[in-house]
Amino acid sequence: MTPVPIRRRLGAFCLIASSLVLLSGRASAQTVVEVQGGGSSLNGGYGATANFWRSGVDGWIGLGYLNGLRAGAFLRKSLGKDTLGIGNDALVMRLPTDVFTPGHNLLVQGVSFGGGTERSSFLLFGGASSAGLGAPSFQATSIEEPLGALFIQHRVAPAVRLTATAILADRQTLLPGLQWQPVPDLTTALVAGVGSGRPYVASSVMLRQGPLAVKALYAWNPSRFRRSPVVTPNQTEVERENVAVTYDVSPQFSVGAGRQNYVQDSSDSRLPIRASGNTVFAGGVLAATRLTAGLYDSRSQGTRNLSSYVAVGRELTRWLDAELFLLQSRPEGRPATTTPLANLRWRVSSRLGLSQQVSFNGGKPALLFGASLMTPIGDFAADYQVVHQPFTPFSPFRSALNLTARLQLGKYSTSVGTFVQPDGSVDYSASGSTFLYMGSFGLQPQQLGGRMARYVVRGTVRDDHGNPIEGAAVGLGGEVVFTNSTGEFFHRVGRPGRSPVSVMFDEFLLPGQWEVVSAPAEALAGSETGPGIRIVLRHPAPAPRE
Repeated sequence: MTPVPIRRRLGAFCLIASSLVLLSGRASAQTVVEVQGGGSSLNGGYGATANFWRSGVDGWIGLGYLNGLRAGAFLRKSLGKDTLGIGNDALVMRLPTDVFTPGHNLLVQGVSFGGGTERSSFLLFGGASSAGLGAPSFQATSIEEPLGALFIQHRVAPAVRLTATAILADRQTLLPGLQWQPVPDLTTALVAGVGSGRPYVASSVMLRQGPLAVKALYAWNPSRFRRSPVVTPNQTEVERENVAVTYDVSPQFSVGAGRQNYVQDSSDSRLPIRASGNTVFAGGVLAATRLTAGLYDSRSQGTRNLSSYVAVGRELTRWLDAELFLLQSRPEGRPATTTPLANLRWRVSSRLGLSQQVSFNGGKPALLFGASLMTPIGDFAADYQVVHQPFTPFSPFRSALNLTARLQLGKYSTSVGTFVQPDGSVDYSASGSTFLYMGSFGLQPQQLGGRMARYVVRGTVRDDHGNPIEGAAVGLGGEVVFTNSTGEFFHRVGRPGRSPVSVMFDEFLLPGQWEVVSAPAEALAGSETGPGIRIVLRHPAPAPRE
């Protein structure tokens, strides 16, 4: 792959940035900008992004380092009922048979146009693929190969939906699909076509019948099917037969069994890695005691491993919770290993917790420490969980660190997090952000890609003296929005209707104690100039001293 010269990258960036200014010049002056900075260890990418929202327009501009200096930008503008996008974007490639995976994001640069009706929707893209990985605070990438894409959905009947995914590149992708949902508890789907020039057929079923839940998929992937010819860090697909069955014996106890087949394919320059596994498990709560057990029969890279686990956990006192694991691994051709492991979690106070994990492997003890802390300006937690890795047959069990941290200092927030990948590796990411309000409304972030919602819910949050409350969190039908420095919020929705309203005190951006004086139970979505709702809060009266 030929590297793109830096002048070409910056030239494309300047062209995109100029387009953003020209297209957004006619938008109203009400603007909010979110500035983010940080990076991720998955690809070693670090940088900063400025996200902005205006009336009918949103987008971002980013600059960072990922195997060289990279710059990018994106703008999305509503055109009546349709949406125009220009710049760096992420196209979601999700098939109706994706019941075991969330689909894949395809990074691109170019122009997209999306729209539709109540029964149909489409997204058309033309431009080029992008190298790199979009991180929470770094979205700048570089131009790679020419690429076009078309995504279509059409509901031909109340229970039948047709889909089509097409990628035009050096190797073509055409994946038409059919989804049938005769009743809410049963969904079936079929996809048949080619991905990157290789044949692919998949069918799936999801069923929920009382205490029984079934999820099944069969995928025919004979010759390294890929959804797109773009090289990604890893692209994990399921193949052949995959099934998961769970049964709720009681509200607190369930059993299940499953079989899955994976293929991890990073690029055509490396051989794919395949893994398969059978599992049975049971878990629940009995007499205030947590009981779980499972058996894995996994195969990967020519090696079979029969592994198992048993765990017992219980809250011994109001300040101590204990959990005991017994992990066994029996790799083919190697001696079996047994690893006892204990998790102890101490509740020092309502805001502070400590934890230890003690394990014995090969007769040698290992001790890991963790903690959780909640403060008015942020939260911190470091804990460990036992995960099963099908792609590492000789050591399938691993104690993975879960690290989360959030710090809110006035308008500035930082966060740190970890993510365990399917191969067992852990990705670390860190970011910081703040909002800059330029106008009378703080427009809320929206997911990039797709159509821009036409209807809005707006309102104000003030105290009982009429003063605006900045950083207040308002729940609107499952979404959380925040007020700007003038106490106003603005949220877009796809269609007119009513959304339940709640004040989420635990999510407020600025410290302080509040209680509700008055707030409507519902908010009606309408036009951008329609009337808004009003929420009034006050500081609670101090408790009387004893």
